[in-house]
Amino acid sequence: MKKVLGLALAFFALFAFMGCEQETTTAAPTVFELGSDTGSYAPATLSGYEVTKTVYLQIMGPNDIELFNGTVTVVSSNPTVYEAFVGACSSKGIAQVSATDSGFITSVDSYVNGTNSSYWMGYINGDSLLVGANSSQVRNGDYVQLLFETVSW
Repeated sequence: MKKVLGLALAFFALFAFMGCEQETTTAAPTVFELGSDTGSYAPATLSGYEVTKTVYLQIMGPNDIELFNGTVTVVSSNPTVYEAFVGACSSKGIAQVSATDSGFITSVDSYVNGTNSSYWMGYINGDSLLVGANSSQVRNGDYVQLLFETVSW
């Protein structure tokens, strides 16, 4: 009986230690070659609950016209794609029209949604945004793209 109990205890201990493996995180995939532009965003008034996230952002107009390609630092209580976008545009002097509440991007530079069936589309680490840019949170090292793409609905 002692042998069976000892084996059961050893078996249980083995599985208990296997469950204690350290979780590994993988880095975001490299989606584009990083340029040298820099930008930053911080709200006008701070709440005291801000965190700092650094992301890699690329804004591309039609025909591969690069408007911004580089690193953006976002200081916010909830860092989002929209805040990184605003930081990049303001740092580089790029005109943009967007809705602050939803993060819907209407135009960047002279490229307006609907022109030749092209629209501003957002991606994080190569995946399409599933919600508005103002609801899409970013993490350190994310590759964010805003591309003016022709779409067929």
